[in-house]
Amino acid sequence: MICGLALAAMSAAGFSHWWSLEQFATAIQTGLPAASPAKPAGLTPAAPAAPKLLAQAPQHPAPATDASQKKFFEALVSKMEKLQNQNQDLLDQMAETNRDVMKLEFRVDTHSESFRPMPVSEERLDTSFDSGPGVLPPRAEPVFLPSDE
Repeated sequence: MICGLALAAMSAAGFSHWWSLEQFATAIQTGLPAASPAKPAGLTPAAPAAPKLLAQAPQHPAPATDASQKKFFEALVSKMEKLQNQNQDLLDQMAETNRDVMKLEFRVDTHSESFRPMPVSEERLDTSFDSGPGVLPPRAEPVFLPSDE
């Protein structure tokens, strides 16, 4: 029963929202103000001057870009292109390294005179990463863009 009441309330809210958007879209298309729920539809005055007012509204000019902003963004784009090229070079180097590592083979000649097994002791070294800085390099410092002062 509670689920049914919740479903009915959600459906009513959805329908109410849809109906208000429908009225708003109709009002925008016809140039008439939409009827608000506080005022009945018959009491709202029609305003045929609304399209004229919209036509007379001042047009906002496109924001002017000064030379320093243009120079800054061009420098930023060139740095990004350099970083992209550097990233691609690093990816190529890593691919070559991966190919070399995949080809790498270890062979142990146990019959050689220079072969000595590694000494084994009961005390093992601590190999956990909890105390060290980890395997990744430290995080880079954030870059702050100049403000519009």
